[in-house]
Amino acid sequence: MDKMKKSVLKGFTLVELLVVMAIFSVLMAAALALTTPVSRMYKNTALAEKTYSYSHNIQEYLQGALEYADSLYVLTGDNLSEYSSMQELAEKFRKEHYDNVVKSDDGTSIRGVRGKIYILRLLNKAATLPDGTTAPAGQITLTEYVFDNAEAVGNEIIDVVPERAVLNPAFFSAPDSSYSFSYALGHSQLVSVPTPAGGDQKETYKAIKQDFDDTEDVPQRDDLSIEIVLDKDVSQHGYVDVNNYRAFKNPVAVQIANLPLTNINTPSESRSNLDAGVSRPIRGDDGKVKMQSTVSNPTIPESGWSFWTEKVNPKIDFNNDIYFVYAYGDELR
Repeated sequence: MDKMKKSVLKGFTLVELLVVMAIFSVLMAAALALTTPVSRMYKNTALAEKTYSYSHNIQEYLQGALEYADSLYVLTGDNLSEYSSMQELAEKFRKEHYDNVVKSDDGTSIRGVRGKIYILRLLNKAATLPDGTTAPAGQITLTEYVFDNAEAVGNEIIDVVPERAVLNPAFFSAPDSSYSFSYALGHSQLVSVPTPAGGDQKETYKAIKQDFDDTEDVPQRDDLSIEIVLDKDVSQHGYVDVNNYRAFKNPVAVQIANLPLTNINTPSESRSNLDAGVSRPIRGDDGKVKMQSTVSNPTIPESGWSFWTEKVNPKIDFNNDIYFVYAYGDELR
């Protein structure tokens, strides 16, 4: 009788299972090692795209506002204590550039010119506006001061359009807009910095090179630019103060908004010297009308000559708002 053949079912041995589990563990570790940097790259790429979109819109607005300014003051918030109000600053600007400037409507009679002075403010910290609303850090606000060079002295600013926000609120309130905004004068790049005290050891941090190197950079008339820093760490407004610089947690990006000043940087027939300004009719101390270039009083500058940065802090400080004070020559009436 033939022996009955028995089929034997075999499973994995314990050793084989351990080997398979070890292989899977290695593969999982490798996958995670690849996923983490890819995820960070995705976040950084998304932030860079959003940063470019926002900074491009901000740059377009600033260029539109400042490119054809007749004259310009650049200031930082820590140097405004000598002014009791922004209106006092606007009056200083009017007096230095448009005081006693006149025009004639009919070719015979003359009158003091009317115009507007603008104060543009780049917010590095939230501010309460005159209407009671809160403008978040990163918002830009605008105040308008209407002046009239009347005969009476001391009441030249006759009306004020209160400070108001000019950037679309969607920059700050849209579901995909949970970013921190910071502004600085100049143009620099991001560099890697050590993890700050109390920082997340698993994260990497960056800073603006100019800030990290603790160097000074006073904006120049022919090279005016704004650094726009965007990051995702909204819990601490984007950065941690570390002695003399600010450390941003990744992902963070910086874009440079270049601001050409066409009327201030370009000579013309009436303005061959960039520092001389545009000569306009002015009522002299003797009551007679003459051109500014013939006025003997050296304290009366010609209009449109100024790019003034005396009140700029040349070191980056994101607690400082940035102010631009300007006017347009073609608005003089």
